[in-house]
Amino acid sequence: MIPSAIVLSHEEQRERLRDGCPEAVPFSHVVGDPCMDQLHASAPFRDAYREALGVRSGQRLVLLTSTWGGRSLLGGGPAVVRRALAESPREEYRFVAAVHPNVWYGHGGWQLRSWLEPCVRAGLLLPPPATDAWKAAICAADAFVGDHGSLTLYAAAFGVPGLLAAFDTRSVAAGSPMERLGAALPRVSASRSLREQLAEAVERRTADTGAGAGAGAVAGLVTSYPGEALARFRRLCYATLGLSEPEEPVFPRPVELPAGRQPAHSSPVGEPLLVDTEVSGADGSRVTVRRYPAALQNGSGSHVRDAHLVAEEGEPDARWAGVADVFLARRAAPERLFARYPGCAVVAVPLTGGSCAVHLRDGRVFTATWARASWWAGPGVAASAVYAWLSRERTGESRGDTADLLVDSGGAGVSLLLVRRAGEPVADLLGPDAAEPGVVPER
Repeated sequence: MIPSAIVLSHEEQRERLRDGCPEAVPFSHVVGDPCMDQLHASAPFRDAYREALGVRSGQRLVLLTSTWGGRSLLGGGPAVVRRALAESPREEYRFVAAVHPNVWYGHGGWQLRSWLEPCVRAGLLLPPPATDAWKAAICAADAFVGDHGSLTLYAAAFGVPGLLAAFDTRSVAAGSPMERLGAALPRVSASRSLREQLAEAVERRTADTGAGAGAGAVAGLVTSYPGEALARFRRLCYATLGLSEPEEPVFPRPVELPAGRQPAHSSPVGEPLLVDTEVSGADGSRVTVRRYPAALQNGSGSHVRDAHLVAEEGEPDARWAGVADVFLARRAAPERLFARYPGCAVVAVPLTGGSCAVHLRDGRVFTATWARASWWAGPGVAASAVYAWLSRERTGESRGDTADLLVDSGGAGVSLLLVRRAGEPVADLLGPDAAEPGVVPER
């Protein structure tokens, strides 16, 4: 059976059709790509999509795209997704996985969510396939990790830098834009930091301004009629049906905002975190804090150097609770946690405004109060910063009873944390503008 019309997005597809089935060429019509047109219509609203997806100031959004089949990004299991979240500090990165509908409906939503459940608890966004959240994610993304699926092609053509974690050359047409993209994009290396590879991909995409080579050249092969696909396709449909086309023009509209971002998890207890800290400065007053999901770590890696474990009171997994260095208490009764967990060195009791009281096993108590705090500056980060600051006591360096710590999130900003021995007047030291939000400049 020969169709009345074969709709194509680019002239290069007609040439490949001519090679493979020349008798079908007279029925072919190149109209452009409506999805690509909608992405470009949505480009001015990048900030709105980022906010809807829960991306905070200073964070980078990474899109993970997987088609279906055994050679796709998820075809060999969730290892790539787990690694991406495991190696990325939660204050610096946010991840969204766009998975092909065939995976959702072939295996079932329950099964897919079950496979990725540890990643979702660690913060992965997993939008259902019946939405256009994948388009919003492309508009909002800073980088992507993909495979040979169409979303990888759209992301690269839209200008998002990226890497390939899988690529099935057998299912890609010879001479197609996807084959060219597969030759242009670097593969994910198992022996190097994923963050470094993503940073290199960003640099490479920025430098890829020529039209002759690289991922940037693929953009011109997605559509032959940018911005015209809907109008041309409607004209073809009505002509094929022998009907008069409506007078009202048709044009691409921006993608709708995702309807409420998914929470990282719905449990009342937060995930255990492996926290890497670095104390620097002549007086040890600068503390860099990077927090990673502990459950996704697979042995030690180069992204973790001097780490401690933070768990919340009520942590149900005894493996984490039994080795936690820092506990975040739910009630002001730290002595119970010290008695129950002999390895615990610090118990932090949250106070108002993201601050906390830091109780040490030897009986000392410090208050950690944020001044001009950033969005990420909460009790957990404060507790880890104080733990790192006090850790120098083990090397014989006395830390005293007070400190003004510059806490560096590692990429999302720097905020000032005032640490005082219990009883010291903290409030008087903050100044009249302490309640104003902001970020302390680096120094």
